[in-house]
Amino acid sequence: MSPGRRPSFVDGTLWLDGRPRFLIAGEYPYYRDHHGRWAAKLGAMRDAGIEVVTCYVPWRHHEVGRGGDRRLCFAGDGNRDLVGFLELIAATGLLAVLKPGPFVHAELPFGGLPDRISPTLDPGRHAARSADGRLLPYQQFVLPSALDPAYLADATGWLRAVGLLLRPFLHPRGPVVAVQIGNEGNYGETSLPLDALDYSQPGAQAFARFAPGVAAPTLAGFPCSANGVISLASWASWSAEVLATGMAALADAVGPDVPVFTTYSPPARTDRDPGRAAGRYDAWLARNRVGAVTELPRAYTSWTGNVISDDEALVNYVLAAKGGRGPNIEENWGLSWADSSCAFPVVPIHHTLLGVACGATGVAVYPACATAGWGEHLAVAQTAGDPGQFEPPYGDAAPILLDARPGAAFAAVRVLTHFLAGRQHELAVSRPESGVRWGVHPTYAAVGAWDWAMNFAAGHGDWRVPSAERTLVPFVAHCLRRNLPFQLEELTGRAALDPAAGPLVAASGRFMERALQQRLARFAEHGGSLLVIGELPTLDEDLRPCAELADAVAGRVRVASGDGQPIGAAVEEWLNESCDVPVRARPGAWLELRRTTADPQDVLVFLFNRTGEPLRARSACGEHVVTADLVGGGCAVVQVSHGRLGACYVKGLNEQTGDGVPVRVRVGGDVLSTDRPCDLSALRGPGSDPRGGGGERGEDLAAGRGPGGFEVRTAAVRGEARVVLPEVP
Repeated sequence: MSPGRRPSFVDGTLWLDGRPRFLIAGEYPYYRDHHGRWAAKLGAMRDAGIEVVTCYVPWRHHEVGRGGDRRLCFAGDGNRDLVGFLELIAATGLLAVLKPGPFVHAELPFGGLPDRISPTLDPGRHAARSADGRLLPYQQFVLPSALDPAYLADATGWLRAVGLLLRPFLHPRGPVVAVQIGNEGNYGETSLPLDALDYSQPGAQAFARFAPGVAAPTLAGFPCSANGVISLASWASWSAEVLATGMAALADAVGPDVPVFTTYSPPARTDRDPGRAAGRYDAWLARNRVGAVTELPRAYTSWTGNVISDDEALVNYVLAAKGGRGPNIEENWGLSWADSSCAFPVVPIHHTLLGVACGATGVAVYPACATAGWGEHLAVAQTAGDPGQFEPPYGDAAPILLDARPGAAFAAVRVLTHFLAGRQHELAVSRPESGVRWGVHPTYAAVGAWDWAMNFAAGHGDWRVPSAERTLVPFVAHCLRRNLPFQLEELTGRAALDPAAGPLVAASGRFMERALQQRLARFAEHGGSLLVIGELPTLDEDLRPCAELADAVAGRVRVASGDGQPIGAAVEEWLNESCDVPVRARPGAWLELRRTTADPQDVLVFLFNRTGEPLRARSACGEHVVTADLVGGGCAVVQVSHGRLGACYVKGLNEQTGDGVPVRVRVGGDVLSTDRPCDLSALRGPGSDPRGGGGERGEDLAAGRGPGGFEVRTAAVRGEARVVLPEVP
């Protein structure tokens, strides 16, 4: 499919001018900066290799006046001059993605919403409520229900105004290529428990229309019958549906000719809400329709913690990146109060490339610039926490300093963007390597999301489900330890499960919908390789006897209880016994992921060192050996093209520890090396086909294109790194 010149999203990838485009973006919160700094900062972003400027557009910033004098200001008023900012972006040769919320978070008062829309100040508005009746707060105000008619009228009016403003700036006439609607849902609920909202009056009415006669689940107790399953499943389906349709309605307000996407967050960490930790993965799966095709394209954010040193952060990050195809729209490079390790480029680069390896269709440096100079209307009244979250500069560790000079991370960004831009087409069209499919079961996620609230010993045994925390999480952790490729896929849907798409793992409890039992049975009967984690079901969704799956696959499907034998070991044993399944682990002390294209001989190999010591990662790509020397915490990407080194990126410096290793990358007989520790991007250019060709012997060089056809960029702590390029036969 080749769209026209107008920007659009196709399967999570942005298309511009009829071609797929890998997004290389950086966040610039213009509203936090003096408008006199805009031009210099944008120029510095361009010099860093950033191609797309992303920015929130805070409603409260552009709404001025009160009562009958209230109006929206987008031009000619200091840092409210969004028109002037877009004109500067265009003049600098950059593109833009606007993010007008309505709720944007962004460490702004009331998440960027005008105070007037809070039920705290306007009791006539309906507040968002949880299952136990608590109001959903944000800072000193209560958030309105996203279904409240007054809020919807105001929010759609705001977005309609933004849509009208940006039309003259839409690509190809202007720089705007897309608009982000919402921010991790309406209010960041994409990682919240399913009972967190919306039990408001408008929510209750909407649920009654969605599931007539079904009671919404409450904390008072769960009926030990099929009614309990129906209640939880209906509530989860409605929660996902109301989020999706709500985002679509907001997108419609911006306008039908504007490319729009939404965002979701990674699963919540254990320490976010310890009392509800048991169901957090299931709630995330259910609300976000993970593994399913969604109406609107989706990006993800990546606020998980340091994946190099934190196993929970690693699993959550990978789940977010594999949850749906789209760009990583926020990678923390500059907010040290959120994670002090972001100040060291080795950490956000490790994160960024991990997301790309898992399928991200773009990356974003957040924020790219340090800013200061916002007005009192954007100042948060601090009551607790780190003052760095609220005081200038915003983006204290950003690659571009307040005065637009390069910061400590600037050189590292330039090397990374050099590689990403140089292999933009390959990144846009490639996909993660096919592997074992984990089947996401929406009904099980719906029940498992309430795991923290249930007492299964008190009569819920028949509809106890294997929760994601006890099944999916150890499966993902094992795959990452053993370098076993995998993906997530929703089990339910209109299309039949395809045996040719690869082996399938499905968690199973005592009950399973009759229709899904039939789907899985057909999958196995048509030659699909199926592993069941748990027990073969004996009941259907009404808790009536149903063993269609068990009867159909008896003796032909592997069943692992998940209790005695670890899930990871069961998966590998099953794969090793399935001679017709080519998926195998690639064990090593490093993490290895791959992206592939339609050309099976063109592969991107991603290598990550999560240890504190240097190591040499070694793998095989077809008949060819691939090695890369990695500093502790470092990472590399190696393009293997028809048995030759097509390109590589190596993060050879660990700024956090002060360690480094000289670059040494090998693909078959091609060896690229440097004389000192450095970050490096090396791209074999047009006219230097890696499958062979004329040329002279490789030579030492610090930058530029050498006789081997490579264009090189490096960043070293001291001096220029000298690079020895592969010989060309």
